[in-house]
Order: sequence, then structure tokens, then C-alpha cells
Amino acid sequence: MTNGLGRVYAISAAIVVFFLSWAVIAARPWVEAPAAKVDPRLVALDARERNLRKDAVQITAIVQKRWALYHTQLVRRKHLIAVRKKAQAAAARQALIAQQSVVRSTPSYSPSYSAPSSHVASAPAAPIVRVAPPAAPPATQTKTS
Repeated sequence: MTNGLGRVYAISAAIVVFFLSWAVIAARPWVEAPAAKVDPRLVALDARERNLRKDAVQITAIVQKRWALYHTQLVRRKHLIAVRKKAQAAAARQALIAQQSVVRSTPSYSPSYSAPSSHVASAPAAPIVRVAPPAAPPATQTKTS
């Protein structure tokens, strides 16, 4: 080769081919990549996360069932309270009506002294009943000499 420019092109093409072949050989595309080493701590962490997620779903279902049961019982209890309050109010009205009819049906008299009006309108007080516990033997006994 007598042409200088041809030599420069031939040398630069040889260098480019050399580096390209070097890069292809260094990459070794015909060899499979070795399996990446997995850290056992990461595997354990993933397993724990899966278990926690599964437990969270189960716990959420349990809490929702318990809340629904509590809510239905609460509604039922509030309804019973309202019914009993109405019954108590009705019974109180009936007692008041009965008390007023008793007061009106008693003959009035005029005592020699002037009694306060609160005594006339008030119903007789119910007797106080006291229940004593059954007699139990004394806890300790002392003997005198």
C-alpha cells in the first residue's frame, strides 16, 4: 500500500474492529448469567409481610362482623329502652290518675286546725321494708376463763 490515506483508514478500521470484538468477547453473550444470590433475610421478610397482610385481611373481617353484631344489638337495646321508658311513663300517668281519683273520692272534712295543703294532696307513704340477712354464726368465739 503506497497510499498514506488508505493506511490511516485501514489502521483505524482495524482498531475499531479490535475493540468491538474485545467488547463482544468480554460480554460473553453465549454464557448464561449466574443466578443472583438471594439474601435469606429478604426471603424471610417477604414471607412475614405476606403473613401479616393475610392476618390483616382476616382481622378486618372479624372486626367488621363484630361491629355489625354490636350495632344490631345496640339498635335493639335502644329500642327496648325507648319501649320501657314509654311503659314507665304510662304507668306513672296511670298511678297519678289513680292517686288523684283516690284523693277526690275521700270525704273532705274541716279539721279544727289548718293543715298544710301538701298533706292533703300527698299519697300515703309506702311502708319501709327492711330485709335482714339470715343469722350467721359469729366469725370468732372467745371463751372466758
